[in-house]
Amino acid sequence: MTAGDLGRDAERIEAQVKSTLEALKVKLATLDDATTDRAALLLSRRPELMRRARSIAALAPSGQRIRIHGDYHLGQTLRTADAKSPDGGGDFVLIDFEGEPARPIQERRRKQSPLKDVAGMLRSFSYVAFAALDHFSVAGGSELRQADPDALVTWAHWWQNAASAEFLRAYSDAAAQNLALLPEAETAQALLEAYLLEKALYEVLYELNSRPAWLRIPMNGILAL
Repeated sequence: MTAGDLGRDAERIEAQVKSTLEALKVKLATLDDATTDRAALLLSRRPELMRRARSIAALAPSGQRIRIHGDYHLGQTLRTADAKSPDGGGDFVLIDFEGEPARPIQERRRKQSPLKDVAGMLRSFSYVAFAALDHFSVAGGSELRQADPDALVTWAHWWQNAASAEFLRAYSDAAAQNLALLPEAETAQALLEAYLLEKALYEVLYELNSRPAWLRIPMNGILAL
């Protein structure tokens, strides 16, 4: 990873901020009231988001660039069973290595920080928690529908945080086999937060065009960063 790589990452994330917020502004009038309120709050954070995008260009470059999956999330994993294991055991295999379809092929083929894939999986845990909460709040039993909504949201956050912490622990253990792979801790955290922002912005753009009812999931993820 070089200073030039960090500069290109900053420019790419800055462009994502601009394109996503512009699209959100155009479609603001088509959203329901609750989503409009969150969208307006997100739009008001534009200067802060731009600052965060640019900030990684000032980091001291460290760590490596590698071939990454590019669209790494739970939907790209398949569990393999182990017939000899009492609990099914097995492992996971990854599929669909074409990267994010909306990205240019040149960008998808470029070597990048492995932390981009880490950010993709962490965002996936957010989707699991809150999409499931939406589903069961509607389709679940009467006991669930009568539960305190704030308490359910708290539990969704707890699950997301617990799953994320366990994933990061296991990832760090595996990455320790190549100490040069990741940047030093402070730089790694700053990069991961920048890539989480980029991924969530990409998700906002996707949901805006495909599933407006799910917009709150990535928007809340950005506002929580």
